[in-house]
Order: sequence, then C-alpha cells, then structure tokens
Amino acid sequence: MIYTQVILGAIVAIFTVSFVAAMVVMRRRGHDQKGEIGEHALGATITSIASLLWLAVALFYIVDVRSVVWFGRITMLDHGLFKGIGLAVSAVGLLVGIVGQITMGESFRLAFPSEKTKLVTRGIYNYVRNPCALGIILLALGTVLIAPSWLAVLALVANVIGYEMKIRAEEAYLRAAHGAAYEAYCEKVGRYLPRL
Repeated sequence: MIYTQVILGAIVAIFTVSFVAAMVVMRRRGHDQKGEIGEHALGATITSIASLLWLAVALFYIVDVRSVVWFGRITMLDHGLFKGIGLAVSAVGLLVGIVGQITMGESFRLAFPSEKTKLVTRGIYNYVRNPCALGIILLALGTVLIAPSWLAVLALVANVIGYEMKIRAEEAYLRAAHGAAYEAYCEKVGRYLPRL
C-alpha cells in the first residue's frame, strides 16, 4: 500500500464518520435530518449519484491502485507532483466540509428543512455560502489528481453540475424563507469562494 492510498483512505474514513455523526446528532435532537426534497429533486439526485461515484472511485483506488487503469487512466496527470497536490486539495476539502457541517449546527440538512431554521452567517459562512458543497467538490477534484481516470473526472463534473443545481434551488428557498436578510448576505459573501 502506498502513501496516497493510506492518506486518501484516512480522508474517506473521516468524511464518512463526520457525515454519519451529523445525521445521528440531528436524529437524536429530534430534527428531520433528511429534510424535504422539494423543487431540487434533480439536483439532489445528481449530487447523490455523483457523491457515490466519487466514493467508489476513491475506494477502488484505496483497495487497488490499478483501478486507475480500469477506469481510463489519464497519463499526463499520473505523476507524483499531481498526487501531492491532490492530497492537499482533498485535505482542504475535508476540512472545509466538516467545518461547514459543524458551523451549520442544527440547521444542517441534506435537503430543505421541514421547519424554518435560522440563517447561518457566522464562522466559515462569513466567507463562503456553501462550504459543504465546496468541500465535496474539492474532494472530487483531489481524487482526480490522486487517481487520475476518466471515471474520476466524470464524478467531479457530475458533482459540480449537481451541486450547482441544488444550490440554486436552495437559494430560492432561502430567499423565500429569509427575504432581505438573505439578499444582503448574498451581496457580501460568495457562493463558493470568498469575495475580495
């Protein structure tokens, strides 16, 4: 087993534990952790499939590095430098996603909350509006660099498209729920990256 497999394995394990822990905490506190799909069913479906595809690519690589060849190896990216960058990008994605989940607190849901929750603008949400989505996208990008295959690229593209669709639907929901406060928040905080 090489270092990239070990580190990517640790990242996937931490991601999985943090996600499951968030769902368990929400359930124990009596909140609907799943939320309501509402108008973003297509985006939610695409992000679910894309996240599972990313997870499959990562797990296959962790078990056997030859999976890169099975899934259509991208030779020009299969280099130690890109693998190192990929590990750094994945670690940042993991950190951003977990901090986003923790900061969201009781407002964290997989979909629209069934009850009105408060607008979270503190912590990491003071810099980016969608750190959890950004975290997943960075994890998928890091995996492309660590295990460069066309299937990993497909997982990245599907995550970007799915989260963009889902976030646009969530923004419409938040505008309706929080009105002028959400509009003012959007004007000063970027969707994925901090505004300069």
